[in-house]
Amino acid sequence: EYTVTGIMEGYKEKEVNGTSILLSKEALKGWSGYDPADYRAYVHFKNEQQMDETELTARSREIAKEYQLEMPVMNLSYMKFYKQPVNVSMLALVAGIAVLVIIGGYVVIQSIFRISINDKIQSYGQLRTIGTTPKQIRSIVKKEGRFLGWAGIGIGILLGCAAGFALFSRGFNLLFYAAAIVLTALLGRFMVSIAIRRPVKIAAGISPIEAVRFTGNQSGKTHTHKKNMRLNPLSMGIANFRRDRKKTISIVASLSLGGVILLVTASILLVRSPERIARQFFPDGDYKIYMNSEKTEYEVMSEGNPLNEALRQEVLAVDGVTDVIENRQAVHVRFENEESSSGGMCDLLSDRNRDQMEAALVSGTLPQDSHSIALDMEYAEDMIGVDVGSVIKLTIGDQEIPVTVSGLFLNDGLKNGHGPLALDSTCMVATKELFQEAMPMIDCFDYSWSIVSDPQKAEQIENSLSAIISSDPDLDLDTIGIHKDYEEMENRVVFGGLQALSWLVFLFGVVNLINTTLSNQMSRKRENSVFRAIGLTRKQLCQMTIYEGICYAFFAALATLAAGLPIAVIAARKFSEMTFHGVIMPYSFPFLQMGLFVLVLFGLEVILSFWTMRRQKNQSLVEEMRAME
Repeated sequence: EYTVTGIMEGYKEKEVNGTSILLSKEALKGWSGYDPADYRAYVHFKNEQQMDETELTARSREIAKEYQLEMPVMNLSYMKFYKQPVNVSMLALVAGIAVLVIIGGYVVIQSIFRISINDKIQSYGQLRTIGTTPKQIRSIVKKEGRFLGWAGIGIGILLGCAAGFALFSRGFNLLFYAAAIVLTALLGRFMVSIAIRRPVKIAAGISPIEAVRFTGNQSGKTHTHKKNMRLNPLSMGIANFRRDRKKTISIVASLSLGGVILLVTASILLVRSPERIARQFFPDGDYKIYMNSEKTEYEVMSEGNPLNEALRQEVLAVDGVTDVIENRQAVHVRFENEESSSGGMCDLLSDRNRDQMEAALVSGTLPQDSHSIALDMEYAEDMIGVDVGSVIKLTIGDQEIPVTVSGLFLNDGLKNGHGPLALDSTCMVATKELFQEAMPMIDCFDYSWSIVSDPQKAEQIENSLSAIISSDPDLDLDTIGIHKDYEEMENRVVFGGLQALSWLVFLFGVVNLINTTLSNQMSRKRENSVFRAIGLTRKQLCQMTIYEGICYAFFAALATLAAGLPIAVIAARKFSEMTFHGVIMPYSFPFLQMGLFVLVLFGLEVILSFWTMRRQKNQSLVEEMRAME
């Protein structure tokens, strides 16, 4: 029994090789089975950033030889990652998000400033009558934009820093945050400056007389319509929709951009179905019993493989289990050459996995005799000087056998690992003759079994299998549910952010639409009063506004499909090839997500239309006419 003396910070973090418990050296020596040979040491070299992989490996070998130690394990993949200066894919993703945010911010800021200019245009006209020059008007509006811009940028930076510090306090780096603040300020300032250019130009170019007659819909070019157009709420709503084409295109583009991102992301998620991906690991059944022990597989098999006939009969006796299939025959091995060493699972090449291995082979051939092996290409790249034809030393248990690398394969298509991370997937394959030569005392090399069962009795079967293996510490149960949960979590992490981004971009479009609606309401007061004076009812005006809004929603949905569907099909095809190793799954349209998007789009338009007319409802016709005089 031991006394808990303290709690470490970050004890809930599930980091690989993270420390869970700290013991004194005396307590460690007091444990049964203590062996000083089990100590592990981490070595740090001086000037390691100036040393390459070859130098680090050579120096490590010298130290091991000097102190008569085994060749240390070296993570050469980490060294490649550590040496690369920039993560290009992550940089491209961040840059893409930044561009979308800048575009959305530009649209919103310009729309807000246009409304502000329209509201103050008569004030600018009065300033012109007392001698204010266009240059001075331009300076006034620019100062207002700079003031509001810097205020918003400052508040945003403070909130961003606070959120970043709260979420990642241990990773707070003052230098990096300072650089991010400067970059954010410059981008924000650039976005504001280009967004207010058009409103500034409108304000500076207005004359005193034009200011009185300004309607807010003047755009330099007017679009004429047919004089014999039939006047009704529908035709007038369509005419209003077509009135300012630049503004119309801006709104439709900003609304549809979020829809395009959502369509592409949702289509990819349907291809990356957790059920479909997890099924690759479970082609025969929903469960696997596999060897998972603190001892090596060689030691467990030498003592008597627990995956034996007695266990098979016990599993077959479970209600709902129909068959037990030998899934893998494998053992953990060590292998090295003069420059480097590594280790992983070596699978026995059999009729069951031969076709799969031939499909994964990229160079050379599969092993043909007891002194040849096929190696995973990533392991070959990590080890120095290993290729087809290379001779390496293979260690299984106490046996050391020189073998020749007959071929290299890609592990991506071999979905035979266990657990959500599949860390025990195949890194090497060898013939049965090599297994028998290296382990002559072992008769059964079974490493995992697939359990074929009735899906209707899933819960009962899983409980029974768990109870069966609970008595053996060398076995574990892998289920398709574990893999599905992991894939769902990965989808949320990878694509959840993109879905949130799509709604964020859509929100920019909504803000732009609201601003436009407010602008139209102010600029069309006189026009709507004239319509009412010639006999149009409030109901007809409301219908006209609704039809205009429906046009925005309809064309935004149409643009989303026209631009997003081809991109979604291509993206789904590419992700299908990557996820299922060349197999292209049929495209499925995300009806649920896009149905929700269209529902929100049209619902928002109807709400805005009714809200617009409700604001004008409290004024009489005479008051509206007087307000425009």
